[in-house]
Amino acid sequence: MNDNLGDLPAPLGAGLAPYGPLLPGLEKETSSPPALVVDLADGAEKSLPVSENSKFPSFQTHLPTVGGAYVSKNLSGRWKEAQDVSFEIVQNTIFHNREHQIFLMVLGAVVLWELSASPLERTVDESLYEYLDFVDATDRYGKLWIWGYLGASGGACSIAVFVDQLSCFLSSNVSRLAVHFYGYALLITLSLLASVFLPTHFPKKTKHTNKTAKALNLIGGDGRAILSAVTVFLTGAAGSTVQNFLFWQMQDQGSGETYMGLAVAVGLIAELVLYFFKSKLLRTLSSSGVVALSLGCLAAQLLYYSFRWNAWSVLPIQVLSAFSNGALWWAVNLTVDEVATPGMERSLHALLRGLSHGGGAGLGSLAGGFVVATFGLAVLYRACCVCLALWLCLFLIVQSKLPRQKKINYSRLLAADSSDASDSDEEKERDWLVKAMKDDSFSRNW
Repeated sequence: MNDNLGDLPAPLGAGLAPYGPLLPGLEKETSSPPALVVDLADGAEKSLPVSENSKFPSFQTHLPTVGGAYVSKNLSGRWKEAQDVSFEIVQNTIFHNREHQIFLMVLGAVVLWELSASPLERTVDESLYEYLDFVDATDRYGKLWIWGYLGASGGACSIAVFVDQLSCFLSSNVSRLAVHFYGYALLITLSLLASVFLPTHFPKKTKHTNKTAKALNLIGGDGRAILSAVTVFLTGAAGSTVQNFLFWQMQDQGSGETYMGLAVAVGLIAELVLYFFKSKLLRTLSSSGVVALSLGCLAAQLLYYSFRWNAWSVLPIQVLSAFSNGALWWAVNLTVDEVATPGMERSLHALLRGLSHGGGAGLGSLAGGFVVATFGLAVLYRACCVCLALWLCLFLIVQSKLPRQKKINYSRLLAADSSDASDSDEEKERDWLVKAMKDDSFSRNW
């Protein structure tokens, strides 16, 4: 401690002694020249000097000068700054802990929701299909997605415009972001009420078979089906980066909720428009050609996202979503339908959807988060673009080496079998009638 005090300036060290004389009568002796200033740095073992004419010992003191006051004020200022920094550190720690708590709460809610909603969604879908099959209207099942796309595009635009027109806060405790969740909860409640009136059909109990394992065997036994499975896995991983980070990128560029809603709506409406040219597109390019075109469009979208320059620049490129999403799945479903056995089409479609939206999107989200945290969002988009371009080249090479297989349409075969059976019955009936007429004519002549 003595060493530290010795390092202080002389006025500050002198200021540690009493500022005034011990007694008023000794003021003259206290300020006499023979007295020495006590140097605390010399150690406590030195005796204290006294004046020659004084009967009482006294300390030689100096009042702190202007420099000493400045140093003392400077130290107090630094101490206050240190307290402020410590308070900010504690406050930031509490804030981050609160963020982590909110993140864990939201993550737990999402996991519970998905665990409960996924089997229910599958059950409702199967029940609806069974009912349409019972009333011989399965062709309507393939067009239900159109209404879903119309609802999604309308909802995205309406809720985005509504929230964008609100003030910063509805109240002191409700933010604009919460309005999206309130709107989602309202629509889910309305859909729950509407689901009560859905028609149901309970088919007869049949022997349960593991269609998932059978679907895996069908995909693994055909080269084109394997290519389709790998394609949807990679596109699911690449598409997850767009779903996870595109809106954050738009917000950084100054985009509001309106532009975000329009970006969703443009992609969905473009896919609806392309649906009217679905048959012509598949006949012109074939399923493999459409898959190649879809991969190229998705790679172009990702490359474009990495060079965004303003708030609305994302809107034009969203038109390519009609090919990168809609046309891709049309071609993939057509490919797997060629290898599907009767009754396995929907199982194959569900397996590929799960592979894309579950496996591919999950892995892409994890890897994308690490890449964005390390290298940035632009690097992630360009890396996904390069990966899709490489897979496109490999896809075309492998596709050209696979042997061509003749398409087998089981429904046409069944129709042909029934027509052949009817023709044979008519021929048998005709032969029997001709024979009977001949016998009758022979009897008359006899």
